[in-house]
Amino acid sequence: MITNLENGPQRATNWPIFRDLATIVVLFLLTIYVVYFTSPVIARFFFLIILAFALVSRKDYLWFVYFFVLAEGPGHLFADFSGASQYRLPMYTIVSGMSFTPIDFFVVLILIKALVRGRKVKLRLEKPLLLVLAYIIFSISLSAVLFRTSIDVIATNLRWLFCYSIIISFSALVYRTREIHRFVILLSPFVFFVFFTQVYYLTTGSEFVNLFDPGFRGVTLNTLTGSLRPVMGGGLIVFASYMYTILLMADGNFRLPKVYLYTILIVAFLSVFLSATRLWFVIFAFIFVGYTVVSRNKVASTLGIASVSLVLISLLIFFNIIQMDFLVANSWGRVQQVFDIAKGNVYSVDTAMNRLVNQLPVLLAIIRQNPFIGYGFSYITMYYYDSDLGFLNTILMFGIVGFGFLIFFFIRLFAVLISSIKRVSARNSVKIPLKIMVVVWLGILIGYFSTWEFFTRHFNKVIFVSLLIAFVEFLVMRADKDEIRIQNLRTTSL
Repeated sequence: MITNLENGPQRATNWPIFRDLATIVVLFLLTIYVVYFTSPVIARFFFLIILAFALVSRKDYLWFVYFFVLAEGPGHLFADFSGASQYRLPMYTIVSGMSFTPIDFFVVLILIKALVRGRKVKLRLEKPLLLVLAYIIFSISLSAVLFRTSIDVIATNLRWLFCYSIIISFSALVYRTREIHRFVILLSPFVFFVFFTQVYYLTTGSEFVNLFDPGFRGVTLNTLTGSLRPVMGGGLIVFASYMYTILLMADGNFRLPKVYLYTILIVAFLSVFLSATRLWFVIFAFIFVGYTVVSRNKVASTLGIASVSLVLISLLIFFNIIQMDFLVANSWGRVQQVFDIAKGNVYSVDTAMNRLVNQLPVLLAIIRQNPFIGYGFSYITMYYYDSDLGFLNTILMFGIVGFGFLIFFFIRLFAVLISSIKRVSARNSVKIPLKIMVVVWLGILIGYFSTWEFFTRHFNKVIFVSLLIAFVEFLVMRADKDEIRIQNLRTTSL
């Protein structure tokens, strides 16, 4: 039984949640069929129908999940962006030389829907966000003049930039506690799907997506052992579901069967461990440690997770789905290199050495030629952008000045969260989730200041960050409402 205490204790049926889960799974399967087994004409028509449903539907949380999943590409599905590919999300050409995907249309339509039908939104992070936006507009204008950036390059970059409007549209349309919880729940099936595709790759030697798009994905090997390396397709889905599930576990106003929540966390962690991705392992571990420190039920939660983890891993090994030797030699062998890096022995790690010796000097050399304002949306940025060098890409694009504005945003973000934590009482049900959100953002900064650039160019990353900022706004708003309720109860009791 699920209990929602947003408006007081009440019994609630599980049927609406099961119905939403069935809907998102059926939509996902239909999308696979349409994209990979029908013609582009049918695919275009199908997504127009989907967009129409998203525009009139009252279940906005479901459509945000659906299009986030499409953008992230679980199991490497929908990740073929070649213009000549027949196995990709359809393209719609409105004017000559400019094409748009269903994700582009969704971002625009959902913003229009939010402005027309959504609640009025007053963001607590409005000022730092507007400062960053103003500087980006300045940077676009300046780079267009200085570097003669073509209109097509500017238009391409404006598409991911416009995705930040999701902060407004999500906050305006998905703001009830029940809807936020549904959003989190509907993400969970895709964690299991990503894990399934990794196991499929290990057992067959070929990526699951190749069943539908032959030859799309080649063989990825572990650089340490030379064995197969099942890299996550849809890592941000796994990360989002992982951290949102932790927030749900800490939420005093909502309950799901603990075994299910524990299973999501464990499968997400196993997915990262199988992929032998060092950075994600560090971020996941950091957030979990933070959760155990601030959680009220840390002992019970830790024991529960450990128990379910032991059972799940034992079953996987017993049925020969995953071999113990692989977990120890391949996954742990690569992950433990984190400790070598922490000790300063960077040159013993092949990829870290390559980034320091080969990739970093190239990027720094181009940054030094224009360090203050960067290269904006120019061909120089497109050419030298390096996905392995995190925050340096921000400096490449927007210079030290733009990077400074982003740092100011981080400062304001933590200030808003910490201020809310201090303002609410210990009885407030959102106090612990607010603390966990601080830990989550610290984890993201670990990634940002090492290898992952979360904030520009990539649609999936921008949508992920936008949703996370909207979650911050929701938690702070709900903490204030809960505090008013607590004060009213005190007044009534007196």
